[in-house]
Amino acid sequence: MSLNGKWKVYDNEKEFEFDGNVPGTVQGDLVDLNLMPHPYVGENEKLFKRLEWKNWIYEKKFHIEEINNELRYDLVLEGVDTLSNIYLNDNFVGETEDMFIEYRFDVKKYLKIGENSLRVEIKSPIDLPKRFEKNYGKLHAGEETARVYIRKAQYSYGWDWGARIATSGIYRDIYIESYKDARLFGSTAFLENLDGKVNFSGYVDSHIKDTKNYEVEILFNGNPVITLPVTASVENYKFEGSKRIENLKLWYPHDLGESYLYEVEFRLKKNKEVIYSEKKKIGFRIVRVVRENNSEGESFIFEINGRKIFAKGANWIPAENILSWLKESDYVKLLKMAKESNMNMLRVWGGGLYEDPTFYNTCDELGILVWQDFMFACAEYPDHIDWFRKLANEEIRHQVLKLRHHPSIVLWCGNNENNWGFEEWDYKLKVDGKNLGNRLYLEDFPKICAQEDPSRLYWPSSPYGGSRANSSEAGDRHVWEIWSGWQDYKYYTWDNSKFVSEFGFQAAPDPKTIDFFAEDNEKEIFSPTMLNHNKQVEGPERLLRFINGHYGLISNFDSIVYLTQLNQAEAIKTGVEHWRSRKYKTAGTLYWQINDSWPVFSWASIDYFKRPKALYFYTKRFYNQLLAIAKNKDEKVIISLINDGIKTQVDLEFQLWSLDGKKLMQKEYSNIKTPEDSVTTIDQLNISNIDLDNSIAYLILKQNGKTIIENHELFADLRKNKLNDPKITYEKEGNNLILSCEKPALGVNVKVKGENYSQDNFFALFPSYPKVLNNIEGEISIKSAFDYL
Repeated sequence: MSLNGKWKVYDNEKEFEFDGNVPGTVQGDLVDLNLMPHPYVGENEKLFKRLEWKNWIYEKKFHIEEINNELRYDLVLEGVDTLSNIYLNDNFVGETEDMFIEYRFDVKKYLKIGENSLRVEIKSPIDLPKRFEKNYGKLHAGEETARVYIRKAQYSYGWDWGARIATSGIYRDIYIESYKDARLFGSTAFLENLDGKVNFSGYVDSHIKDTKNYEVEILFNGNPVITLPVTASVENYKFEGSKRIENLKLWYPHDLGESYLYEVEFRLKKNKEVIYSEKKKIGFRIVRVVRENNSEGESFIFEINGRKIFAKGANWIPAENILSWLKESDYVKLLKMAKESNMNMLRVWGGGLYEDPTFYNTCDELGILVWQDFMFACAEYPDHIDWFRKLANEEIRHQVLKLRHHPSIVLWCGNNENNWGFEEWDYKLKVDGKNLGNRLYLEDFPKICAQEDPSRLYWPSSPYGGSRANSSEAGDRHVWEIWSGWQDYKYYTWDNSKFVSEFGFQAAPDPKTIDFFAEDNEKEIFSPTMLNHNKQVEGPERLLRFINGHYGLISNFDSIVYLTQLNQAEAIKTGVEHWRSRKYKTAGTLYWQINDSWPVFSWASIDYFKRPKALYFYTKRFYNQLLAIAKNKDEKVIISLINDGIKTQVDLEFQLWSLDGKKLMQKEYSNIKTPEDSVTTIDQLNISNIDLDNSIAYLILKQNGKTIIENHELFADLRKNKLNDPKITYEKEGNNLILSCEKPALGVNVKVKGENYSQDNFFALFPSYPKVLNNIEGEISIKSAFDYL
């Protein structure tokens, strides 16, 4: 019986009283009802901080037609944000303490036939944490230190890309579930070996004393596979067993094969009668992280069903600050955009959420791997306090049981950057010789994961490995010397990390997104509104430092917006191509970040309104399965071919152009046989007599005469050698647009009806090589870097 819908909502001071939504948030409802201004416009975000101190009451009346004495009745709250007391017909039912735990209460004795009343009293998300902090002490946690005392999404207190909007509400479904005797939870099946041995397990929630009449029947795509008995242990009832499945179809990430999912049903039976069932889509794969010594240290290579994979992806943050505004369609669109840009892995960052089921289901279906952090980020956490440690462990066990059936999840990670902080930041407080948090990351969480999910690796932190947490000799690494350390992106090529799980370069969002939050008179990089929409300390200063360093002195706002995007794209391209060329000495690049939680200047490649930045279009190219690259080293241009797929045969054309439109060099390579999953050096060109500072390279890969991927390499220093007017022209042939130029054009941006053309954009265009864009309808505008310099 769903209890979603309209609820009466009011605060403890009776300033606000309204009909609110469940699932929903107070802040979302206040904006939707025009009781508060939109927090993402101007500096309105600051007006929401006072709401953190309020308690909120949610009330709803509902009717029950009958109460069956043979059934159990549970009140289920899938997500409350965050601390609450719950009353049914004025009887205290229980409390919620953790935003990430589904709470379930037996309420049969409180229900009555006819009208019932339910009240959820949600406490301030800052008052109690502040009191805990006063009692237990202030810990290192950035701007809002009290956040560590509450199990709430940490980013809601603000981050260097996120607004501070500490929401309150019932943000996921609430309902009453009735069932006979017992129910299943945490049911799963996973592949133990490639011979087809499948392990089955799950739990039974029950008050029964005798299990002999209970069993669990398991079906694949409607066909019975195995029936297992329900057994009692010290703490719970469970079922477990294994069976070899003939001709089992395997699940692969999309770039290795089919992401096949079985419809698996777990039926709980009592005396052969089905009394409860769980239905899940499950893919069968074996994931391993290969950690072996090599000439540079210890590898960190993901292997799926015995096949190595270079991880190509980005970090995922919550796609909304006000969660009630986030829809299933938002997840689907963003994840499809990730796949379309050739990403095969996303890291769910540890300061956000265990995401909505739609996220994981869609990753399963699309074949996108998930590195799953647990929600502890950039802080000391008070695990020396018994209640906090117990609550944290309850959260982890709950989430592992809830998510472990998803084939897309390939790693559990204890936290984001906390162990790095213990070694190199100011996270020095210890209790009984242990850093605050390490009882969880090094002792408790690995035990929970080993007990509940032996099918994938538990990794203590990100970054982690080697002689120190953020070393380049082993494990994963966060490369922030570049950008945050004010180093230019050329220094990415000096890095020999084994797996780069974070690195990033900031840029402006799309101009139309800026139009949403800023008036024309506020469009100045240091205006109060712009500063409020760039949360990194000295973020705007860095933006200017890096575009001025590459393009000369830039002050026009429109130019700043465009050039920060182009610079971001060139920066991440530089890093990715360097690390991909080292395959498998480096075995993955997850850039920071794919998405935004509000309209903001950030590291995202897709902004809040899902408008792709230049980086998104570059990502499609530099993450392509086949890629030709050209790099300047020791007065030679090294041409390499990266192949992440099967062995194949290709043709390659290399051209070198001066900025004023002269072709300096052309080389053609026919019938190149590139091995499976390889990096091949094609040529080393002597360029000692060529001025690379005034040149740009163009690489075209072809098969059977058809272009499959293009790439460019900007050698020119555009401070010293300015781009010439490329004199771009175009013609229409039906709905096709054919672009030509007289001189090389960088960052060609095609807008149709005011939005970025979605199939390919921010590309380099070269003389005598027209580019065809398909399905163009509507008003067109075309600009390139020249127009902004």
